[in-house]
Amino acid sequence: MQITNTTIVKYISLLAMISFSLLEIIYKQTTVFYILYLFWFDELIRTIFEKITYYFKKNEIENPVQYLKSVNGKFYFLFLYLIFIFVFFGLIIDRNDFDLIAVNFTVLFFKNSFFNYSLLVFVLREVYLYRENSAHKEPNSLLSIRIFILHISIVLGVLFWALSTQKFHFMEAYANSIAIVPFLLLKVIIEINSNE
Repeated sequence: MQITNTTIVKYISLLAMISFSLLEIIYKQTTVFYILYLFWFDELIRTIFEKITYYFKKNEIENPVQYLKSVNGKFYFLFLYLIFIFVFFGLIIDRNDFDLIAVNFTVLFFKNSFFNYSLLVFVLREVYLYRENSAHKEPNSLLSIRIFILHISIVLGVLFWALSTQKFHFMEAYANSIAIVPFLLLKVIIEINSNE
C-alpha cells in the first residue's frame, strides 16, 4: 500500500475522530446516538463534497450521469438513516434516562465540543481532498464504505441495545460508553482496509 498525502489526511481524520470519541468515553458523555450521528455526519459531509465535485469538476468525472445518480441515492439513504438514528437511538433507547437524552440533545444541537471538533476535522479533510483533486470522481455504488459502516453500526446498535437492556445489568454506569467501542473498532478496521 502506497502512503500518499491523501492517505495521511484520511488517517489523521480517523485518528482525530477516535481521539475525540475516546475523550467522550472518559468523561462519560457519549451514547450510541453520539457515535451513529457522528458516522452519519461523516458520510453526509463526504456526500455534500461529492455533489460539489459534480457541479464544479464535472469534466473530471468519469461518468457524470451515474455519479450524480449515486450521490443523490446516498442523500436518500442518509435522510432515512437520520430519521431512524434520531427516533430510535436518540429517543427510544434512552427513554428512561433523561440524562442520556440530554447528552443526545447536546450532540443534536451542536453543543458537544468534541463532536463539533470531529465535524470540523471531517470538513477540513474533504476540503483538502477536493482541493487536491483526490475526491472520488468515478461513480460508486450507493453502498459506499461509510454507508456500509453506518448500516452495520445501526444493526449492531439495535443488537447491543436489545442484549444489554434485556439480559445484562452489569456496569450500567459505563454501558453507553463501552457500547461505542465496537463501533469505533469497526470504523477503524474498515477505513484502514478500504480504498475509498
